[in-house]
Amino acid sequence: DARDEYEALNGKGTGPLILARTDSLVTDGFEDAIQRCLAFREVGCDMTFLEAPQTVEQMKEYCDRVSGPKLANMLEYGNTPVLPPKELKAIGYTMAAYPLTLLSASIKTMNESLELIKHGKPTEDKNMILSFGETKDAVGFTRYGDQEDKYKA
Repeated sequence: DARDEYEALNGKGTGPLILARTDSLVTDGFEDAIQRCLAFREVGCDMTFLEAPQTVEQMKEYCDRVSGPKLANMLEYGNTPVLPPKELKAIGYTMAAYPLTLLSASIKTMNESLELIKHGKPTEDKNMILSFGETKDAVGFTRYGDQEDKYKA
């Protein structure tokens, strides 16, 4: 197939990952969702993703019954219990996605910072922000500055 050709040209393990997802648990039940994941594996998908298991027991059963790598979607305040990475690995998950964690945390901190600014209070006293040097490091400005002399005319 196309993945074999790609790997022949670029090396083993370099081809695309085929992730097969089902959302049928909510509409058609847990057993239907498991059957879909099993069918995905039969036709050769690399990894399965059962969207929105409701309980840790469902998560464990999915991992026990479906072979191969599995993705856990860890969405705070979502339908699936959010488990620590070690526990996810122990029950059989291979990868975990935290799709909104950093966005949500940054929005919360932005709102808190804006409230402080609105009321004339400093943000740096509350450990809400990075120092200027840490910010430059985080976005790569320090590294760019270190390389600047190398490229001067």
